[in-house]
Amino acid sequence: MKRREPNIKREITLRVNLLYVLFLVLGGCIFGRILWLQYGPHGDTLREEAEDRAFFMERIDGKRGEILSAGGELLATSIQMYYLGIDFGVDSLTPSRFRAGVDGLADSLSHMFGDRSKAAYKAMLEEGFNRSRKGYRRLNQRLISYSELQRARRFPLLSLAPGYGGFSAERVYSRQNPYGNMARRTLGATEAAYDTLSVPGSDSLDRQIQRMLTERGRYGIEYAFNEHLKGKAGWQMMQKQTARFSTPVESPLNVPTTDGRSVVTTLDMDFQDVASSMLTHQLLLHGAQRGTVVLMEVETGDIKAIANLERAGDEVYERYNYAVAGRYEPGSTFKLASLLALLDDGMTLDAPIEVGNGVMALPGGRSIRDDHTPETPVMTLKRVFETSSNVGFSRAVESRFKTTGREKEYIDYLVGLGFGDPMGTGIVGEATPILHRPEEISSGGWHANSAAYLAHGYGLEISPLHTLTLYNAVAGGGRMVKPRLVSELRGGDLAEPLTFPVEVINPAIASPRTIQALAESLAGVVDEGTATVLRNPYYKVAAKTGTAQQGRYGVGLGQEYLATMVGYFPADRPQYSCIVSIWTRRGTWSSTYYGSTLAGPVFKAIADRVYVTRWDLQPDVASATPRIDVPPQVKGGPGSDVRRVADELGITIAGESRRRDWVTTSPGADSTTLVATVLKTTTGQVPQVIGMGLRDALWTIESHGLRVSFSGKGRVTAQHPEAGEAVRPGATVTIMLK
Repeated sequence: MKRREPNIKREITLRVNLLYVLFLVLGGCIFGRILWLQYGPHGDTLREEAEDRAFFMERIDGKRGEILSAGGELLATSIQMYYLGIDFGVDSLTPSRFRAGVDGLADSLSHMFGDRSKAAYKAMLEEGFNRSRKGYRRLNQRLISYSELQRARRFPLLSLAPGYGGFSAERVYSRQNPYGNMARRTLGATEAAYDTLSVPGSDSLDRQIQRMLTERGRYGIEYAFNEHLKGKAGWQMMQKQTARFSTPVESPLNVPTTDGRSVVTTLDMDFQDVASSMLTHQLLLHGAQRGTVVLMEVETGDIKAIANLERAGDEVYERYNYAVAGRYEPGSTFKLASLLALLDDGMTLDAPIEVGNGVMALPGGRSIRDDHTPETPVMTLKRVFETSSNVGFSRAVESRFKTTGREKEYIDYLVGLGFGDPMGTGIVGEATPILHRPEEISSGGWHANSAAYLAHGYGLEISPLHTLTLYNAVAGGGRMVKPRLVSELRGGDLAEPLTFPVEVINPAIASPRTIQALAESLAGVVDEGTATVLRNPYYKVAAKTGTAQQGRYGVGLGQEYLATMVGYFPADRPQYSCIVSIWTRRGTWSSTYYGSTLAGPVFKAIADRVYVTRWDLQPDVASATPRIDVPPQVKGGPGSDVRRVADELGITIAGESRRRDWVTTSPGADSTTLVATVLKTTTGQVPQVIGMGLRDALWTIESHGLRVSFSGKGRVTAQHPEAGEAVRPGATVTIMLK
């Protein structure tokens, strides 16, 4: 019988099928077990336990960079602040432990925050502990400092070890402004920077500014340099210990944070203080609506102070950056641009300009008027500028450009001075000027009277910073520089500071001869024109006033005016330029609306502060003070002492005296010579002590057996009885010193 060979292929297939079935059964069991664990009777408990022990990656933001003044003072910084919290779901927080500490914790929280009673805090704590699904509860509404956190760690329940009593402290970075509202609008805000802002001041004002910052909040340096300030976030692996308590874990996945870069501004806080305080004073004193101040360094364009204030009743605050983002008809301060165009076109300062009676009729029944009666019907161009004649400038510009068909050249010249584009400072919200052109006549932007209005600052809208930049260029000899608010970035990921260089917009806006004529005219406005309020005996100022109607033009009560003073100082060697613009309404509540009387005092206060704090601006005392020859004075006394003092002072002593002789001194033949006279005394007579100091006079008189009565200080100028009179021992000699 033939033996049967085994079927190897069939056996292998059978075995594979058996293994397949086995793995399928095992997989089904595992899957079933997973479902049982997840959704079985103990599923909720197991899921919570897994969540408690889970690892996760936590994003950690770097510290936001600081904003600094030019002198290094902190203008904006982020500090660590904390929220208190407790997790009622930790196993270690047993009912007995909670009941033992809840009263003490409620009392401590009530005393620390003062926003709820002890009973209210206790009710809140008990409600959180008794909930069926216990969880984390924040205990405080306001942020607390590190020192307050250390105090809170000693409260009942919170004093237990981390995670044991459920206590945890949420750390957040709070943006703080050490100088309060000073330059607040310029420093700016972003939601990230100011979502935990703390604002000093009255409660009502705090809420108003807080709402403005959080609702409107993207502006200023904080927003413009946000990418530099915010730094780079890192990642940290954490392991949960409780629902709210986790510990960091070493991991190759961890990424360290990078703190933000610090922004160094050009602001000088001493100058910023006087700008803000004086503008505040003027707004409140005259009931004005709002105002702006900018102080700029001539050479660099560095903004040393900038204030934008608004009045609400008796409160003053910053809400809008009028200096940079505002756009207004400048009025008479724009006459400098018109004067520059006229001079560059060949007109001279002594050119005669007809102003008549101060009224200029225009087509369409309109007219231009001066605020005052002209001195004479015809004045020189320089005097027209000094007295700020609207009629004079309108006629000069029309005669030079309109009647010759060159209005477009006039506009192009103004555009070349920077009045056609934003300044490009990088400050968010910067205004774009409105300057119409002759080709816009069909759209209504230009009309027959446009050149006449434009000549004295109407029919265009520019920011105060545009105006100041032109005046700063004149102060700089014609060199126009871009205003600069930030000088450098430092820290963070930078090994070396990143500086922002001075940017020259135009190396020469006009010829040196024209710039000299402008400077002479501006100095004349202060010496003999509308800005005499700035005259002082210590330093010279070159400036121009402006009083411009805003909105609908009129002369009655309620008409809004922009009062401006702009210029530079010292006029003979300019270092700083400044503009002060204040908006007000004409009315019984406003005592003045003129540039000279409303804006002028603020300009003067700022200039005075700068002058007295900058010693290099002041004349040398030795050269500024005439020499006065004063006869030398040396008190009388022992001859050797008198000669030693005289030698130290470089004074020649005439006359002879022995070492022990007592001498008096008197002026000699010149300012470097003294004559010494020996005092000769006789027993029984009053000695001569006039010219001596008190100590020597006492010794001399008492050595003769006499008593002394004296008054005053210095050296002896009179005595009684007089020297040489006979007296008995023990008598009193009265001496007077001065």
